[in-house]
Amino acid sequence: MQQKIFFANIKRIENICYTVAMPYSIEFQISGLVVIAVLCIVFFSKPRWKSLQNSIFRILLPFTFFELLMDIISVITVAERDHIPGWVNDLFAKGYIITMFVWITGVVIYIFSNFVYADIPERRLKLIKAACLFVIIPAAARCVLTIFTPLKYANYGREIYSYGIPSIGTYIFSVYCVVVSIVGWLMNFRHLSFKRKIPMFAFTIMEGSVALLQMYSKNLLVIGFGTAVCILIMYMTMENPDMDMIAKLNEANRQVNNLLLNILPASIVAELKERPSTFTEKYDDVTVAFMDIVDFTKMSSVVGSEKLVNILNSLFSEFDMLLDKYKIEKIKTIGDAYMIASGLPERYENNCEEMLKFLIQAQRTITDFNGRHNTTLRMRIGVNCGSVVAGIIGKKKFIYDLWGSTVNFASRMESFGVPGRIQVSQDVYDRMNGRYKFERREPIEIKGFGVCLCYLLEPGRKV
Repeated sequence: MQQKIFFANIKRIENICYTVAMPYSIEFQISGLVVIAVLCIVFFSKPRWKSLQNSIFRILLPFTFFELLMDIISVITVAERDHIPGWVNDLFAKGYIITMFVWITGVVIYIFSNFVYADIPERRLKLIKAACLFVIIPAAARCVLTIFTPLKYANYGREIYSYGIPSIGTYIFSVYCVVVSIVGWLMNFRHLSFKRKIPMFAFTIMEGSVALLQMYSKNLLVIGFGTAVCILIMYMTMENPDMDMIAKLNEANRQVNNLLLNILPASIVAELKERPSTFTEKYDDVTVAFMDIVDFTKMSSVVGSEKLVNILNSLFSEFDMLLDKYKIEKIKTIGDAYMIASGLPERYENNCEEMLKFLIQAQRTITDFNGRHNTTLRMRIGVNCGSVVAGIIGKKKFIYDLWGSTVNFASRMESFGVPGRIQVSQDVYDRMNGRYKFERREPIEIKGFGVCLCYLLEPGRKV
């Protein structure tokens, strides 16, 4: 009973279409064409997320417009076949069938693209690629068969329809693709979100409904409208976030990343992103240096704190730019002191010599700075080398820092140093003697370390 009512309703729809003044049965195709035209405007009017699905849909959407256009033209040429050359009629009629094969193939590939998810096993990915070939190869064969086999036509005006091997091949291929899509969907069911299951449902229901309608009434040409509805459902269920919002988020992430890189070494930033927790690491061969402005407190009372801080910022900024030329890491500034280290976080040999090269150039920078700013800044510089522990500790306001006696003694080398000179420890002297000239100082009593030998780097630099 319900089946009879269903087919009676279909017949009523068909009769309504016949009463329209249009001489060709293209109402559904035109409706579908309008839907796809609007969808093209909406889709291409703004940036889209560069996903596999969007890349395929970007091609599939305009091709659907072309497929509907071919459908409309083929209906008109078949209806007017007695008034136009036969090859023109065959060109558009067979061209539409070939276009339909290609469209179905594109839809199935789009459905398969929804089966690709994050961390998909390589074996499953290969199966999906193989499934695509199982659709593409039959489609190509059907296209060749359509070209070389005759297509027959029946009736005129609104009563026209085509039959023969090409037409039958379209239905067979549609059924084949529906089966392949369902098999792929069942194999990947557990791994798919609800939205990624919808394209398969849309294609299956559309193809099944259209096949049923066309089988019952060959004159009711609704395939075009079915394709438009299928594409519309696919568009509405796409995983397509707002690209404007993504662009703003990317810009915000870039700014945050740049801020982190100004605070922490690049390798430490990368490690924190992978493992967001505090950590420390021991380094056996590191060179540490402290640079401190002489009489900074007295200068503050003379020129004013604000002006002196501006001068300090300009000088330290020049040191920061100078660091870009060397494999040396800025650790921190403490008031008017500038702390740096070489040999970390990336370990490398000859880090002690790299440090001395930088410090010699830093002294030249100070001299040049004084000349340009009419100042008389002088710095004490202390250097030591050895083992340290480096890393980040605590819960808030992370800072990459160093700990150990090597760091403490480098600080003592600066505080017991000579203004305008670079003072080094015995360990630095033992490594660099023979490459650089040093002046030995009288033994110095250093709190916590006893009597120590210290050396001043000669201005002449290398031996």
